[in-house]
Amino acid sequence: MIPNPTYYKAGFSQASRGMTHPVQTYINKYKVLIKKGYNKETAFEEVEKELTEVMENQRDEMRILRGGALALHGNSYLDRAQQIAEMESQMKL
Repeated sequence: MIPNPTYYKAGFSQASRGMTHPVQTYINKYKVLIKKGYNKETAFEEVEKELTEVMENQRDEMRILRGGALALHGNSYLDRAQQIAEMESQMKL
Protein backbone atom coordinates (compact mmCIF):
# COMPACT_ATOMS: atom_id res chain seq x y z
CA MET A 1 0.00 0.00 0.00
CA ILE A 2 1.40 3.38 -0.93
CA PRO A 3 0.90 5.93 1.82
CA ASN A 4 -1.10 8.97 0.86
CA PRO A 5 0.01 11.66 3.30
CA THR A 6 -2.39 14.52 3.74
CA TYR A 7 -1.32 17.67 5.53
CA TYR A 8 -3.83 19.65 7.55
CA LYS A 9 -3.72 23.11 9.01
CA ALA A 10 -2.85 23.38 12.68
CA GLY A 11 -5.78 22.60 14.91
CA PHE A 12 -7.28 19.86 12.75
CA SER A 13 -6.90 16.33 13.98
CA GLN A 14 -5.73 13.90 11.31
CA ALA A 15 -7.45 11.03 13.11
CA SER A 16 -10.79 12.83 12.97
CA ARG A 17 -10.42 13.03 9.18
CA GLY A 18 -9.92 9.25 8.99
CA MET A 19 -6.59 9.52 7.19
CA THR A 20 -3.23 9.24 8.88
CA HIS A 21 0.22 8.56 7.60
CA PRO A 22 1.50 5.10 8.67
CA VAL A 23 4.34 6.70 10.64
CA GLN A 24 1.80 8.55 12.78
CA THR A 25 1.15 5.31 14.68
CA TYR A 26 4.75 5.22 15.82
CA ILE A 27 4.79 8.92 16.67
CA ASN A 28 1.73 8.38 18.85
CA LYS A 29 3.41 5.41 20.58
CA TYR A 30 6.47 7.57 21.20
CA LYS A 31 4.31 10.28 22.78
CA VAL A 32 2.55 7.70 24.98
CA LEU A 33 5.88 6.35 26.21
CA ILE A 34 7.08 9.88 27.01
CA LYS A 35 3.88 10.47 29.02
CA LYS A 36 4.51 7.20 30.90
CA GLY A 37 7.83 8.59 32.07
CA TYR A 38 10.31 7.15 29.58
CA ASN A 39 13.13 9.47 28.63
CA LYS A 40 13.36 10.49 24.98
CA GLU A 41 16.17 8.09 24.09
CA THR A 42 14.51 5.04 25.66
CA ALA A 43 11.13 5.86 24.12
CA PHE A 44 12.74 6.27 20.71
CA GLU A 45 14.61 2.96 21.05
CA GLU A 46 11.37 1.13 21.93
CA VAL A 47 9.52 2.59 18.98
CA GLU A 48 12.52 2.03 16.71
CA LYS A 49 12.59 -1.70 17.56
CA GLU A 50 8.96 -2.14 16.55
CA LEU A 51 9.29 0.00 13.43
CA THR A 52 12.41 -1.91 12.38
CA GLU A 53 10.55 -5.22 12.69
CA VAL A 54 7.69 -3.92 10.55
CA MET A 55 10.03 -2.56 7.89
CA GLU A 56 12.07 -5.78 7.78
CA ASN A 57 8.87 -7.84 7.40
CA GLN A 58 7.71 -5.60 4.56
CA ARG A 59 11.11 -5.86 2.88
CA ASP A 60 11.07 -9.67 3.16
CA GLU A 61 7.54 -9.86 1.79
CA MET A 62 8.51 -7.63 -1.13
CA ARG A 63 11.48 -9.87 -1.90
CA ILE A 64 9.20 -12.91 -1.91
CA LEU A 65 6.70 -11.18 -4.20
CA ARG A 66 9.41 -10.03 -6.60
CA GLY A 67 10.94 -13.50 -6.64
CA GLY A 68 7.54 -15.01 -7.36
CA ALA A 69 6.91 -12.54 -10.15
CA LEU A 70 10.30 -13.26 -11.70
CA ALA A 71 9.71 -16.99 -11.43
CA LEU A 72 6.27 -16.63 -12.99
CA HIS A 73 7.69 -14.56 -15.84
CA GLY A 74 10.50 -17.07 -16.29
CA ASN A 75 8.07 -19.97 -16.28
CA SER A 76 5.83 -18.29 -18.83
CA TYR A 77 8.85 -17.69 -21.06
CA LEU A 78 9.87 -21.35 -20.75
CA ASP A 79 6.30 -22.46 -21.44
CA ARG A 80 6.25 -20.34 -24.58
CA ALA A 81 9.60 -21.73 -25.71
CA GLN A 82 8.33 -25.25 -25.07
CA GLN A 83 5.18 -24.57 -27.09
CA ILE A 84 7.26 -23.31 -30.00
CA ALA A 85 9.49 -26.38 -29.84
CA GLU A 86 6.42 -28.63 -29.81
CA MET A 87 4.94 -26.84 -32.83
CA GLU A 88 8.21 -27.12 -34.72
CA SER A 89 8.40 -30.85 -33.98
CA GLN A 90 4.78 -31.30 -35.15
CA MET A 91 5.53 -29.44 -38.37
CA LYS A 92 8.43 -31.80 -39.09
CA LEU A 93 6.11 -34.83 -38.92
